[in-house]
Amino acid sequence: SNVKTQVFYEHPRKIVNKVNSPDIGADFSMNPYQGCEHGCVYCYARNTHEYWGFSAGLDFERKIIAKPNAAILLEKQFQNKNWKPSPIMLSGNTDCYQPLEKKLEITRQMLEVLLRYRNPVGIITKNQLILRDMDLLSELAKLRLVHVMVSINSLKEDLRLSMEPRTATAQNRLKVIEQLSKNSIPVGIMTAPIIPGLNSDEIPELIKAASNFGARTAGFTIVRLNGSVKDIFHDWLYKNHPDA
Repeated sequence: SNVKTQVFYEHPRKIVNKVNSPDIGADFSMNPYQGCEHGCVYCYARNTHEYWGFSAGLDFERKIIAKPNAAILLEKQFQNKNWKPSPIMLSGNTDCYQPLEKKLEITRQMLEVLLRYRNPVGIITKNQLILRDMDLLSELAKLRLVHVMVSINSLKEDLRLSMEPRTATAQNRLKVIEQLSKNSIPVGIMTAPIIPGLNSDEIPELIKAASNFGARTAGFTIVRLNGSVKDIFHDWLYKNHPDA
């Protein structure tokens, strides 16, 4: 579509959030961006966009909120005498390596701060852009401070195209796993989300492929259709996979 992406800048007071969800294995998360151009139809983060007065549908993909002062806020957090070094998830909500990062480099600045303060970080992404920061990731890996999960939920290109329109192909994501692995950066595959009847049969194949490319760990989540996501997903499902 020709709808141009709009970028809004927000200057929050803090960037590190305490995670209270029992099914997420991290205590803290930070999100340099809200909204995501990848436009994955099932994304549970779509609902958070309504908090900003935007829709969970197209606005989520086309009105991106960036936090340019994220690295400064992160440094402030680390300087707080009450801060105990603890793994932080980057990003947990929307992809920290989405297309806009190429220009803004907020995620890169945050990695620089993490390295300087020797604080552990977990990264989840489905974008090849992560390879740009191999220098910082390698340094973090030497100190055993980083773990990356690459999200792949199907090897079927037609399914990816309809479900995650603006993302790297599965083959390219497997290459990301391979590159990270070759550079001694601990990497795993996140087979997420699993959608019964659409990609649930692919799990063994996905994990085997990722393992062949150097992944050491695998995780999964089942699709979560909470709030507005349910209607968006159902609408997409009936249009694209009426027999599912």
